[in-house]
Amino acid sequence: MKRLTQVGLAVLIAGLVLLLKGSSPLVTTATAQTQNKAQQQAKESTRSAPPDTTPYTRPALPEDSAPRGVRAIPLLPGVSSIIVDVVVNNTNPNLTNTDTFNDGETSNPNLTNTDTFNDGETSIAVNPANINEIVITAFSESWGANAPLWQSTDGGNIWTKQFTIPAPPGVAAAGCPCDQAVDYGRNNQMSGTFLISDIFSGTTTDPASAAAWNWLVIAGVTQRTNHLVPSSFGDADQPWLLVNRDPTTPTQDDVYAAYDDFSGGPDMRVAVSFGVDPPNFAVDNQSGTSTGGINPGHRLAVDRQTGFVYSLFQRCVGNCGGDPKNINYMLNRSTDGGATWILNGMPGGIIVADADSTQPQPKFGTVNALLGGADHAAVDPNNGDVYYVYGSRDAGTGNDRLAIRRIFDNGGGGVTVGPENFVTGQVEAAIPSVAVASNGIVGVFYYTFDGFSSGFPIFSAHLAQSSDQGVTFSDQMLETFLSSTTQSSSELAQHLHDLLQHQGPVRRQRRVQHRRGKRHRCCNW
Repeated sequence: MKRLTQVGLAVLIAGLVLLLKGSSPLVTTATAQTQNKAQQQAKESTRSAPPDTTPYTRPALPEDSAPRGVRAIPLLPGVSSIIVDVVVNNTNPNLTNTDTFNDGETSNPNLTNTDTFNDGETSIAVNPANINEIVITAFSESWGANAPLWQSTDGGNIWTKQFTIPAPPGVAAAGCPCDQAVDYGRNNQMSGTFLISDIFSGTTTDPASAAAWNWLVIAGVTQRTNHLVPSSFGDADQPWLLVNRDPTTPTQDDVYAAYDDFSGGPDMRVAVSFGVDPPNFAVDNQSGTSTGGINPGHRLAVDRQTGFVYSLFQRCVGNCGGDPKNINYMLNRSTDGGATWILNGMPGGIIVADADSTQPQPKFGTVNALLGGADHAAVDPNNGDVYYVYGSRDAGTGNDRLAIRRIFDNGGGGVTVGPENFVTGQVEAAIPSVAVASNGIVGVFYYTFDGFSSGFPIFSAHLAQSSDQGVTFSDQMLETFLSSTTQSSSELAQHLHDLLQHQGPVRRQRRVQHRRGKRHRCCNW
């Protein structure tokens, strides 16, 4: 019987159009232990670790082809488009027969009908030296032997599942990689960061070769990316990696790895490696502090014209034990390679927006705990403007909409935060990702929860585009699909997971989408 994967990998590619983390001294020891345990449980409830790698599957339903009578993959008016399946459109024609997850062993090569890998928390990298070369990482199998990545060398039409990510030398890595992120710099060099119990980062110039990976190995053990912050050992989560030009030496690429340190507030930290291969993280500074009640949603955005780097994250400031929560969406900046973080004179960053939001519970669509925030940002490559998208619950309707603000230079060394505009209408939306094309068009990818069919949640993937600096948006529904499971009782259940990315070089943006209940798909338009 044909089975459906819990998540699919989908890369959505467009052309010139747009694309495209003091108590009383009289307290007894037992009480203190109880308090510490409660605090730890509260802290853990906002972490995305351990990752949800459950291979949710179910038999195909008639509604899968047209949920609520809506064509699952609509025709896109005015553009030439193709839809490809990352698993089926693969150099291994039998890749979808027995693709199961978390056994720590290499897959059976005959995989055609029962692809049940988790494939969640996708990250995408596009080679600026060859924009037809695209790499995706996901929860697609764990280390035992090499872990896999997905590679296309023809712009996303044909893919190869390459088992070419070796475990960091000297590190016990079985069961991972967990959170992971990849990004290209110049000279065909791709960097990747991987969460095990701590964070480890390496580089390669050939994603198809395991031998090409370089790691900084000292006395037989790979250096932690977070090695400068011992308090973070075992408490680091959700690494996010981007490569950017050095702010002083434009010909040099630096690797930035952001992460949450849950031994603190949690603390937002950014480690930096300066122009060396393998990466050697010589700086690790705090860009802000989050709070309990929510996941920090720590992300990076880079300005490749100046070398500036932005750190964005969330702080719960009201009703943090209830729903909805009142959230400050924060932004900080480094102009000196991560040595200092300050924006508008504020070392802890500025408040871009204050809004209510439903996260991490109740779950989005009853199946996805939002353990990665509801925020993302991107920099306009033409003028350095920052576009910051975030969740904003409508007090009247109760819908969790998506809003956006443009943040621009104020002429005095700081920034001005523009007015709020809405990306979505009155819908239940989450997991946004924003990118800006070379022609200035702003694209926001996101999901909506659209109700139920036969007891299964219905989700849709959307692309909203703006040609007027984020003031107004036109929306295109890309795909509608059913979840592969019904309502989940697990606090960590993440059927759509907590992050996604889309990126774009000069002429195209690529978007990676993870989905439940369908096959891996790739759009090209």
